[in-house]
Amino acid sequence: MKKQILVSLFAAAVSFSSVTAFAAEAPKDPKKHTPQGLYIDAKETIELMKKDPKVILVDVRTPEEWQFVGYTEAAQIMIPSVIFKYDGMDEKKPRYRSVNNDNFVSELESKAADLGADENSTYVIMCRSGATRAQPAAKMMWQYGYKNVYIMTDGFEGSKTKEGDKKGFRLVNGWKNSGAPWTYNIDAKKAYFYK
Repeated sequence: MKKQILVSLFAAAVSFSSVTAFAAEAPKDPKKHTPQGLYIDAKETIELMKKDPKVILVDVRTPEEWQFVGYTEAAQIMIPSVIFKYDGMDEKKPRYRSVNNDNFVSELESKAADLGADENSTYVIMCRSGATRAQPAAKMMWQYGYKNVYIMTDGFEGSKTKEGDKKGFRLVNGWKNSGAPWTYNIDAKKAYFYK
């Protein structure tokens, strides 16, 4: 009996360490930190998903981004955490106004259940470049008991280059620049439709 308990504890520790072995640096802006405190970059996400096929990649960008910037079929769930309102401009930035998607958690729970997952599963949240939209998604999930939620710190597109003729282009790190597969062809079964 003691041997079985020790074997079970060892197996749990190995499983836990394979998930927690990844530790990308937290975003520098404390406003972008999450209650879970779990951060991972695109390359680490790829490795984590290879080690544990039950890890769920959630793409929280908008349908417009999936269509015009691309997406990865590795994302099992595609739900925008923020929706842009085309009825006015943001008061602080030169872009359309954005609001949190009030249906995010309920839609996530439904799609997760279809995958056999729940609030105890491990999720990686991916937005465009890091924590701007992934962070609110993680906070919403925390309120509903989701503790194993990582933020992909470099997002789908990655960081901007700081010099050269490509200065300002998102060509550093991120899913799209990691060598991982991505496409512009949206899978209709995964596509998000506004209701």
